[in-house]
Amino acid sequence: MAVEKYLIALTIVGIVDSISYMLVTPSLVFYVIQNGGDQQQYGLIMSAFSFSSFCTKPFIGWWSDKQGFRSPYLVSIAIALIGGVVYLMASALPSGSVAVGAILLARLLSGCGAANSALGFAYVARSVPRSKLTSTTSLLSMCRILGMALGPGLNVLVAYVDVPITKNWKLDSLNSVGIILITANLISLLAIYGLLDEPKEEESNDEEDLSKKEDCDAVDEDCTSSSPSTSDILFSFLSMDILVPMLSIFTFNANFQLIETGFAPAANDALGWGPVQSSIALGSLSFLVAINMFSVMKLSKAGVSDSNLLCGGLVASIFAYTSLYFLWTKNSSAWHFYVPIFLGSSSFPYMMVTTRSIFTVSVDSKPALKQYHGFMQAVLSMAASVAGFTTPGIVAAYILRSPDEVEASSDMRELTSVALSAPALSIVVLLGMVYLRVTGAVSDTKSDVKASKTVATEESLDRESLTETSSLLSPSKHPRYKRRSSNVELMLEGKFDGILEETMRME
Repeated sequence: MAVEKYLIALTIVGIVDSISYMLVTPSLVFYVIQNGGDQQQYGLIMSAFSFSSFCTKPFIGWWSDKQGFRSPYLVSIAIALIGGVVYLMASALPSGSVAVGAILLARLLSGCGAANSALGFAYVARSVPRSKLTSTTSLLSMCRILGMALGPGLNVLVAYVDVPITKNWKLDSLNSVGIILITANLISLLAIYGLLDEPKEEESNDEEDLSKKEDCDAVDEDCTSSSPSTSDILFSFLSMDILVPMLSIFTFNANFQLIETGFAPAANDALGWGPVQSSIALGSLSFLVAINMFSVMKLSKAGVSDSNLLCGGLVASIFAYTSLYFLWTKNSSAWHFYVPIFLGSSSFPYMMVTTRSIFTVSVDSKPALKQYHGFMQAVLSMAASVAGFTTPGIVAAYILRSPDEVEASSDMRELTSVALSAPALSIVVLLGMVYLRVTGAVSDTKSDVKASKTVATEESLDRESLTETSSLLSPSKHPRYKRRSSNVELMLEGKFDGILEETMRME
């Protein structure tokens, strides 16, 4: 029963987090302009959510390690709730810098609250038995996708709101989004308070600790004296098979931000679409991501390598973002706007999971980095976060054309040529992957079990030559001797939640 209680709480929080972000995105540009802002301020406010979340996450993680999960959850959700109140009341303030500043503050507060997104998966990892870890983590990940699909659609509920409150202020379709934010975060707050208990601390595994000690004694090694030098760490970090995945995760997050930031204002000018139509179009992308995520899982289980999946996704991405620049034109059809984002979102899963998989294997292959796996994964996630809070401002300032600029142009395109930087980045990553495959740093075939066992056996025989206690070094007892060039299946089954949280929320 306890499992069901906390699972309900974490599911509610995950759905609310996704809804809160995707609810605001389609209508934010109209809200900013309504209150005296401009396109550049809209880009800044779009970036503010991810930036504040990026800055708050380290503190939230440290706090949960020190005091458990309930306090960080309750405080962060309360901050997000306050952000909803500020978002609602911003339009009651004097139009111009004051009202726009209030909207900026609201998104900063909401981003601070959203920094709790990683706590749910950390809670599961600490509480759920290993036999149920995969299914539980996958469930929470799919709930976030569901929330991303529902968020834009909720704009339909407020589309016709027109309720006078005072002589100079009323509830309308834009500021009433704040009411949904307040309500959703209040539900999350009650769910955590009433349903989430602190997880029980697991007892240390004395047998495992003893086994590790015996391993060191068996080969006459000092386990505490094997720390790599700073130069080894630096050279390992600067290797191509580390840097290319980092550029990849930055690239596909930045490119997806081009869609999220540019679609609503461009479709409004070219097609006359408002928040409802943009919400429906953007909301459908979540279903496309889920469908293609399932396709990636099937292809990986069928033996397709991570590098092949990633290269295929990059090719599709290059075509998608090139067509986006050429097809988004004034007075074009809805299909001209939808086909590029359909292709872009469909290619997204083929890159997001495989990139982290390739990165993980590369870290595992480097002795200098292997013991810093947690830090390296954090660095990879930070590359995604940087894309999340830098791209919207660039899109608003240098890629989106104003309606007057579109009318004055000869090509009637909604985007400047700077938009071609999106497919250009994908081309650079693709060239990097080709280099890694040619040099053998990344495999173009999926390693089979026999290959892994062969590596493990060879390493075990080398150890046996140093000691008579060879039974302690059996590969079957020490899986760390086994290596695989592809672990995408494991990540798809339960480890891709961190990717979803950084990319889809663009943190």
